[in-house]
Amino acid sequence: GRSYAKCNGRPDAQDSLVGEDASVTQVTTDWTVLTFTAVAFGIFFYGISKTSMPVAGVIAGPLLAAALTPTVASGFALPLLIVGDLVALTRYRSYANWPLIFRLLPGVLVGILITAFLFTVMPIWLLTRMLGLLILISVILEIWRRSNKEKKKTERVNSGRRRALAGFFGVLAGMTSMAANAGGTAMSLYLAHMRVTTLTFMGTSAWFFFGVNLIKVPIVIQLDLLSWETLKVNLLFLPALVLGTVVGIYVFKRLDEKKFYAIALGLSSLAAVWLLIHG
Repeated sequence: GRSYAKCNGRPDAQDSLVGEDASVTQVTTDWTVLTFTAVAFGIFFYGISKTSMPVAGVIAGPLLAAALTPTVASGFALPLLIVGDLVALTRYRSYANWPLIFRLLPGVLVGILITAFLFTVMPIWLLTRMLGLLILISVILEIWRRSNKEKKKTERVNSGRRRALAGFFGVLAGMTSMAANAGGTAMSLYLAHMRVTTLTFMGTSAWFFFGVNLIKVPIVIQLDLLSWETLKVNLLFLPALVLGTVVGIYVFKRLDEKKFYAIALGLSSLAAVWLLIHG
């Protein structure tokens, strides 16, 4: 089979730690100690993101992309992300705001389908830079909104604006999740704008990304980015994921709401800058 990077003509593998035409199935022959270490740390941060700060996945994404290329990393991380979602659900499942999730889902589906199509016609570096620009603009607007004290006190989000916000952030979450496993950034910005509590933030994110990641499974299989061999290699990194979720639980217990959202916006900015510079 072919990965979408080869379909769109970008030789991503040449820039990775595993070399040209590498895949997770070549782990026993092509992966170096550096590759293993980078992937392990990336999966560790994904674990943290599932139980303390969804946008913390911005740290994991670049590590996996550098080690495996963005194309291979997109499918490789998915099973472990789903395991992380299940861990998050054991702690936060009862805190979800379902109306917020249902408003986002149509946009997410559209975003995933758009990205699956763009994979075949657009270089991945161009797509990720476009998404980075949208995220950066969204972060700047959210920081401005929060810094405007008077507006913050009187602002009310009407139903039409809620639908528009849900549509925009839903599409953005679907596209960034599919293209760079960075959907937590768009979701964090949306929930920050909705001013939910930190527990509601985590519960809503847990259910949301569990659903999104399940939707992505048949798509990445169709794109030849996920196989039984991928799952076998995933098992090697399961301990790193579990350790990350434990550390995340510890961190979350020690964050108040102000620090939580400050970190979320800071990491969202970092995600945007990374996508703009690195693609």
